[in-house]
Amino acid sequence: MDTLINTFNTAVTNTASEILGKHRSVKKPWVTADLLDLCVKRRELKKKKKDAEGVRQYRAANQEIKEGMKKAKMIWIEEQCQDIEDSMKKNNSKKTYQLVKDLTSTKQGRTTTIQDNDGKCLTEEQDILKSWSEYCSELYNYRATGDPEVLNVPPATDKDNYPILREEVEAAVKSLKKGKSAGADNVPAELMQAGGEAMISALLTICNKIWQTGEWPTPWTQSLIITLPKKGNLQLCQNYRTISLISHPSKVMLKILLNRL
Repeated sequence: MDTLINTFNTAVTNTASEILGKHRSVKKPWVTADLLDLCVKRRELKKKKKDAEGVRQYRAANQEIKEGMKKAKMIWIEEQCQDIEDSMKKNNSKKTYQLVKDLTSTKQGRTTTIQDNDGKCLTEEQDILKSWSEYCSELYNYRATGDPEVLNVPPATDKDNYPILREEVEAAVKSLKKGKSAGADNVPAELMQAGGEAMISALLTICNKIWQTGEWPTPWTQSLIITLPKKGNLQLCQNYRTISLISHPSKVMLKILLNRL
């Protein structure tokens, strides 16, 4: 089962990389491709021999980049403000909030050390990871108590033995939310929704294999934990908000199981 999942993940990510390619990552959203090319040109000029002409060309390129950055930033801010205004007119509060957040928020500095339960300051990467692992295990692995009457499992019916249908997979894939970060497998919902019949067939095979064997794939039990700083001492794990990113393909099977309850 794990081999099947790993093969699926590799095929999807490799195909996406070949067809879609990879976008150049920039820290500032207003930086255009032309400005990046100018930065490359300036870097090449800096490596050349430092004669009078070389220094003049470098300074000219540097000045051009500064002016271009300033102009591009102003254009980007105006576009963002226009998008915010348009979103407000359409009563799209979610998009409006996100645009305002992108425009006004500043990144909070992160500490490179963490304190353990005894208050000892940890600096080594392995010790920090171990401390986070212990904290997350304690946070998520709790024993829930409930009403035995509610937890009683209903008797099985003939419907429970039916194989998973293609229509169920299609509906589950279609219902996945866009714009959500991928899990450890790096397969976002958008790739599955754009995969067409081949994607549905692959997911149908995986889901029916799980249904028949009752075995949940190991890669689908793994998730990425993202830590977002809150207020207070950032050397304490409890002063971070944790977000768990699970595999999007696993959500397809989970949605099918939920709909069958």
